[in-house]
Amino acid sequence: MDRQERQRPNRSREAATNVPARALFAAGIFGFGFSGLIDVIVLHHILQWHHLVSAIYPMTTLSGLRMNIFADGLFSIGMILVMGIGGGLVWRSERRTSVPLAFRPLAGAAVIGLGVFDLFDVVVNHAVLGLHHAVSRGGRYDPHWAIVSIGIILVGVYVYRTGLKNERGAVDNS
Repeated sequence: MDRQERQRPNRSREAATNVPARALFAAGIFGFGFSGLIDVIVLHHILQWHHLVSAIYPMTTLSGLRMNIFADGLFSIGMILVMGIGGGLVWRSERRTSVPLAFRPLAGAAVIGLGVFDLFDVVVNHAVLGLHHAVSRGGRYDPHWAIVSIGIILVGVYVYRTGLKNERGAVDNS
């Protein structure tokens, strides 16, 4: 197999689903970053339930609150970068194909990315590293957060799979 054949996308898969695997992965990256950004904006800043390192630095002291807000800010920048990379990769995938990318499979992949971030957050940040806990109640709500995260992933899988069925000729009832 020569270099040109290896670089050519798999047209049969692309034609069947209208979405190359790299575009789906990119949409998942975008969803991961989007979820992290929404998490920090809504839960950390607006509702102030917890901050990124609130289990390490108390939110009740000025120095602890400053450290938490600084960590939240760095985390926000990181999530914006992740979203930008995911969005750029989706755009690049769109530019490489001769047909428009199918929306529902991409949306499903993005929702899966949302749920994967939430599951990552509860497993790694809450349980393994102990950086913070949902609603700052010592981890009492962490199992609920994990269940919701798995539910979001399942919704993403459903949207992805129904999008594939619609692309293959099934009737779209939406």
